[in-house]
Amino acid sequence: MSQTPLAQSADRSVLFHRLGLSEQNPNDQAIHRLMLEEASRGRDRLSSNNANLTVYSMTVVNPVPPYKWDQLSETAKHREILDIVRAASPQTRRYYDMGRYITQVNEENWVVRWYLWHSFRYRDNRDNRNRSNGNGGT
Repeated sequence: MSQTPLAQSADRSVLFHRLGLSEQNPNDQAIHRLMLEEASRGRDRLSSNNANLTVYSMTVVNPVPPYKWDQLSETAKHREILDIVRAASPQTRRYYDMGRYITQVNEENWVVRWYLWHSFRYRDNRDNRNRSNGNGGT
């Protein structure tokens, strides 16, 4: 990979720039939505299976689904990131390929990690707002 990984908390405009996308281009916006949809499906798989929890979450926190990003093990996140890449649509695969890199022991993908983290962030922030305003998620 010619680029260093992008921080998962980086702004969307930085991500678009790194991927050569334009926020003003409707086709690029459609690609962005597809990547968000693929990540959201991965988020749903991750956050519904208690086998994906960290040991701490399982033994101390004892959370209920849907699980939050910080309650999930890095192994489970890594596995799901690679699964998202493997199941990528033809439209998104080229962008995921841009995010692929190899560490000394693993294949990684910063593009999918960014989308997956943001899908959790969006869902978890939305859920927190609904709880705090009394809407209970509706």
